Amino acid sequence: YHTPLMGLRHAMEAMLTGDSVSGTEAARMGWANRAYPPEELEEAVLGVAVRIAGVAPDLAQINKRMAHRAFDVLGGRAAIRSGQEFQALAAHQESVKAAMADLLGSVKRAIGDDTPTDTPT
Repeated sequence: YHTPLMGLRHAMEAMLTGDSVSGTEAARMGWANRAYPPEELEEAVLGVAVRIAGVAPDLAQINKRMAHRAFDVLGGRAAIRSGQEFQALAAHQESVKAAMADLLGSVKRAIGDDTPTDTPT
């Protein structure tokens, strides 16, 4: 589902590398609207919320429906469904099972849980 938001090249790089991105980079790629330094975030978010709250509810509803309809026309909903199908397939791959077991083990160690974690064979 990343492709309609980020474009093919950015989505492909993100999915194939698994690299983390900063807020600034996410905004540049189209994955986020804006990025703010932590000390400015709350004020900026509240400012946007106040502006959104100032839009008449009936007009806001129409505008949201229009944006969602355009997203559908551009293939956004189909991309999300396709992503769900591929994620379901990926969950059954040995490499994903092993990575999830490693992640679970890391979390358990971090919280002091010494219950053995099953690893796929």
